[in-house]
Amino acid sequence: MRGTFGDRRVTENEIQATYVPGRDTCVPAPLFADVCKVLWPRNTAANLAAIGKKDERTAKRWLAGEYEPPASVLAAIINKMFERER
Repeated sequence: MRGTFGDRRVTENEIQATYVPGRDTCVPAPLFADVCKVLWPRNTAANLAAIGKKDERTAKRWLAGEYEPPASVLAAIINKMFERER
């Protein structure tokens, strides 16, 4: 089995873009985290974990931008943003 870990040229060909080790993430973390913290100021990670049906550690990784959150979490954020108070 041939491994390509660490070879920048191979990685760039695979993703068809420029790859910067240590700087590239799936989701722009500050913007996603800021929106979530405005919507759920307390227990942000716990709320996201409940929505996504995952553990709190996974939700913290979504907030940090290490992993992209699932569509159910993104849909819940959009619904919460446009929710009307009665």
